[in-house]
Amino acid sequence: MGTGSTLLKHLFLDTQYLIHGVMGVPMELNEVFMKRCFELAQKGLGTVAPNPMVGSVIVMDDLIIGRGYHKVYGGAHAEVNAITNAKENGYEVTGATLYINLEPCCHTDKQTPPCTDLIIKSGIKKVVIANLDPNPKVSGHGVELLRLAGIEVLTGLMEERGKILNEVFFKYISTGLPFVHLKAAQTLDGRIATETGDSKWISNEKARTLVHRMRLRYDAVCVGRNTLNRDNPQLNIRMGIQSKGKIPFRVVVGDPEEIDKNATILSDNPEKTVIVTANKNWEEASPETRRFFMARPFRIITVSDFGNAKIAMEEALQKLGEMGISSILVEGGSYLFSSFIDQKLYDKITFFIAPKIIGNGEAAYKNTKLLNISDALEFDKVKYTSIDDQIMFEAYRPIPEGLCLQE
Repeated sequence: MGTGSTLLKHLFLDTQYLIHGVMGVPMELNEVFMKRCFELAQKGLGTVAPNPMVGSVIVMDDLIIGRGYHKVYGGAHAEVNAITNAKENGYEVTGATLYINLEPCCHTDKQTPPCTDLIIKSGIKKVVIANLDPNPKVSGHGVELLRLAGIEVLTGLMEERGKILNEVFFKYISTGLPFVHLKAAQTLDGRIATETGDSKWISNEKARTLVHRMRLRYDAVCVGRNTLNRDNPQLNIRMGIQSKGKIPFRVVVGDPEEIDKNATILSDNPEKTVIVTANKNWEEASPETRRFFMARPFRIITVSDFGNAKIAMEEALQKLGEMGISSILVEGGSYLFSSFIDQKLYDKITFFIAPKIIGNGEAAYKNTKLLNISDALEFDKVKYTSIDDQIMFEAYRPIPEGLCLQE
């Protein structure tokens, strides 16, 4: 154990987690420590993708003696940092219990050594895990190696919370497709803009701040050509949110011939701008348009044309995934929303609903084929949050039984 002063310091730092389990809402110590892992993991938000967010604590005699999280892609993993932290604090970890929200890695096909090797060599006697790693190179093999080394391993603690924390990673590593989150602000009568296209601002400042926090979570922000031309959005992270130096990829879907060449994102960090368009539109673009886009460090993705101005969004997602983009926040407009919904390619949806009515205007989703209420779209895991005088609606696309892309 460490010195008396070190012990007092860590008792002070972590008393809140112990008291919560005794005097507050009843919570077993295992869950207290895993909750701490989740909190630490979220510190990697915006800096570890496409890796998962992972936090870890090391416990001896019901006291947290070390803590760590995966800080940046390519950097040391959470369990490595937790073991290092414990030793820096003056503790030996032999005989301790390690808590972590994702199964420790066991393969060498990455930038850091296998974490299972370090755990085994450290003398840790027990490991408690929330989620098995869906990566086929790990998926249960890490647990198996630890058990073969005589380490007791428990899995599945607060598993559902762990799935939500790393829903982006779980989908991307399992399918190669980015996690897609649709986001819109709308009025009570379901409008995202007036008939003239004006949409500033349907939501209030607090809601817009939350959107910038969302952008920190996702690798890319996506808009359609109409939204780009109408609003000239910057699609970066502002509103007082610490960006951690991150600039999301800006994905624009539409005919390059009709994209406003003076749009801000075409000159501001153009290497982070991706144009997704139909093969036909790119082939038929004027020489001037092709020269404009090819002379700049944009990434051009061409995909099949579905007809009726709809492009093959799954093909687009596959190519974006191949670029290493693991998640996309889709911010408009109606055409793009409708394409993702109709092609069943979104995972999550969020609406900020403002107490305003504007009558005629643009709806977030258009579908002339839905004629009966019985055919209406429904959602899973619905959640409502009050934000001042607005409501934030969050939900997930229902996944057919037997198929779960988020697990």
